[in-house]
Amino acid sequence: MKGDIFGTKGDFITSPEISQAFGELVGIWLLSRWLEDGKPSKVQLVELGPGRGTLMDDILRATRGFKEFASSLTSVTFVETSEQLRKKQKEKLDKYGVPLNWHDRIDDVPQDAYSLVVAHEFFDALPIHVLQKTERGFREVLIGLDSTTLIKNRSPLDIDTTLASPTLQRTSSRLNFTLSAESSPVTSVLIASSPRFANLPTGSRIEVSPASFKIAHQVGSLVEKGGAALIVDYGGPRFFGNSFRAFRKHKVVEVFDEPGSSDLTANVDFAYLKEAMSQPGLCHGLLSQRDFLLKMGIEVRCNALMRAAVDDERRKDIEHSVKRLVDPLGMGTQYQVMAVTPKEKPYPFLEAMDNGMERREAVAEKSADSAPTKKD
Repeated sequence: MKGDIFGTKGDFITSPEISQAFGELVGIWLLSRWLEDGKPSKVQLVELGPGRGTLMDDILRATRGFKEFASSLTSVTFVETSEQLRKKQKEKLDKYGVPLNWHDRIDDVPQDAYSLVVAHEFFDALPIHVLQKTERGFREVLIGLDSTTLIKNRSPLDIDTTLASPTLQRTSSRLNFTLSAESSPVTSVLIASSPRFANLPTGSRIEVSPASFKIAHQVGSLVEKGGAALIVDYGGPRFFGNSFRAFRKHKVVEVFDEPGSSDLTANVDFAYLKEAMSQPGLCHGLLSQRDFLLKMGIEVRCNALMRAAVDDERRKDIEHSVKRLVDPLGMGTQYQVMAVTPKEKPYPFLEAMDNGMERREAVAEKSADSAPTKKD
């Protein structure tokens, strides 16, 4: 992987990097599920895509004061493929004395313990397929060389540049988006993966992540055996068609500009994650990040941190960071929270209408795609 992509010197800043209160309240929510489920004696914390380990650091610090929970915690398990990040996570979290385990795939996570799973800004980073409805059916949006290079070099891709929509992004790079000339078995499978894709009008574009579908299904299967999960990401209860973008140093850049040097991302279709779950009724929400944090008591925690601050400058930093997390014009509404539990709807999702996902989706699909202009 390229250099550190997290923090002020990287490509983006995540909520745990902004304020410790975020991770602490996630930890309290996970603890509440453990209490509600009768204090299981063997617990594993599982994080998908843990970055530098900041979120898990805050979770462990917030929950270690609960002695029964701490004594029940048998391991912290990460789904992480980067050796560089594994080393950073180990350096940050060894101090807690809890066994740390790493796996490349969620399939390898042990299923013999009560599992508390968190996935924060994980699904947005998974690969997507972009499909466009033409008069001849769905075709996949591919990446090829620009038209002059295609004529000269006879690209091996089976593409038809005459089908390219004027809305497809063109850049100064030799790379470009173009439509496949024919349908493919992969395209057919992806369209069949959700009933929402079946009757879309010509011209529709959808971003589909089969990797997200598979992993969400595995999260549901893991939680069904005992546990709970919290998924936090930007997106909404619908599919998107134009959210694929690149960030470098906190700015949106062309996706083909200096390939390999930017963070690539796409909005998360939470309805698709819900459809992927192994059993109906496992998912609860959505709640905006703002609503989740306010209901979990972030204002109370903010006041406590401000009282303990050493000076006015630190107090202002704490207040500013918390306001940023719940900003109704920014992160507070761009990020969504979904719970996964096999039992009754958990707090603070009691007032969230699960079937509202479908109702909001029907309205949202008629509007233009929305995507944050800055990945915080």
